[in-house]
Amino acid sequence: MREATAKLIPMPNRLKDRVAGNGEGLSFEEIIAKSAAIVSSLRGEWRIGALHDMAELTKLAAAMHADPLSMGPLLTTFFSLAHGIQGQAGTFGYGAVSDTAAQLCEYLADLDAEGGNLGDPRRHLQVFDRHLSELRRLLIDDVRDATVDLRQAV
Repeated sequence: MREATAKLIPMPNRLKDRVAGNGEGLSFEEIIAKSAAIVSSLRGEWRIGALHDMAELTKLAAAMHADPLSMGPLLTTFFSLAHGIQGQAGTFGYGAVSDTAAQLCEYLADLDAEGGNLGDPRRHLQVFDRHLSELRRLLIDDVRDATVDLRQAV
């Protein structure tokens, strides 16, 4: 039986050229600029979606105010909406919105870490209301980044 032989043929690695050029002959810097322009063009749509999420958060907060004992089951949806805003805001250049939503999410995560022991649930409503008020103001006024002084003013 004949022994099989193989010849190794080295192939040039052109993956870097394809990735860097994206098949369009663009440089890495041009790809970044093109991506930034796309994100910038979607900023307005994201903001409208975030304001819609804020309306949902406001409805949930109103339900919690109307019946504080109903807070527990609503917190998962409340957290999910706030976390969505937090995660996307930075991508679209809304650092102050992301920071504020992150603070709200941290507060909610701490509540969850306490095993759902909310104590008097009404004491949490003021914290929720403050964060929602700041988020609403930042989004309505289209504040993308804010100094500490501006955020305190809001």
